[in-house]
Parts: sequence; structure tokens; C-alpha cells
Amino acid sequence: MSIDGRLFTSGMMVTIFAAMVLMALTFAPGARTLPLVIGIPGLIVTLIQFVAELREKNPEKIDEETRRREISMFGWFVLFTPGILLFGFIYAGPLLLALYLRVSWKESWLTIGISAVLLWAILDGIFQRALGLAVFEGLITQLILY
Repeated sequence: MSIDGRLFTSGMMVTIFAAMVLMALTFAPGARTLPLVIGIPGLIVTLIQFVAELREKNPEKIDEETRRREISMFGWFVLFTPGILLFGFIYAGPLLLALYLRVSWKESWLTIGISAVLLWAILDGIFQRALGLAVFEGLITQLILY
């Protein structure tokens, strides 16, 4: 029995949101508000989608090109997640964006450079410096810098 990709994706999203909500419940009262405000509606919506996928009797067949694109998107997600977790938004964000633009979109180096610098300027210049918002620095980056 093979699992439909949409059913698998819906199940994974339910799992992620459920874990997020459960984890948020362990936070201090002031710190859990935002994760719960995002997590509870997200969990409800993903549960509805999961049930809808379960109830669908004849899921449409996905052509090979669509399957290839979905696998590619999943691969980028798998690459971006540890990149951000390990090196943070400020450093990994622009580098991963540059890699994505080069590999997936075959953009010119000029476009890639402008995009990466612009993302860095937004994350560091606007969010951190102008607005004073701390963006996640990454686990390895924190060890190196502090």
C-alpha cells in the first residue's frame, strides 16, 4: 500500500503543528502566547485538511513533472531548515537564497548578489538594528560569536 503524497504532507503538517502547540504549553505564560496564537489555528486548519485528504475517494494522479517539482521543493525545505537552525537567518538566509536562485531559477550572478544583499539588509538592518527585533542567530553561530 503506497501513501498518497498529499496525505503524507497533511499528516506531517498536523504532526508539526501539534508538536509546536505541545511544546508551547511548556513555555512560561508570557512566552507561550505567540506560539499558541499561531499554532492552534494552524493545527485546526491542518487537521481539517488531513480529514479531507482521508475522505477523498479517488485522489487525482500526479504527473511525473509535478512529482519532480514537489520532491525538489521538499529538498529545498530540508536544506533550508538545518541551515537556518545551525547558522541563523542573518547568515544562512542570504546564502541559501543565493543557492536557490542559482540552482532552481538559473539567475544571473548580479541578480543573486543583489537579492542576497537586499535580504541581509532587511534582516540585519531593518529587523535587528532599526526595529530592535532579535532574529534567530543559529546554534553554531551562537557558539562561535559568544
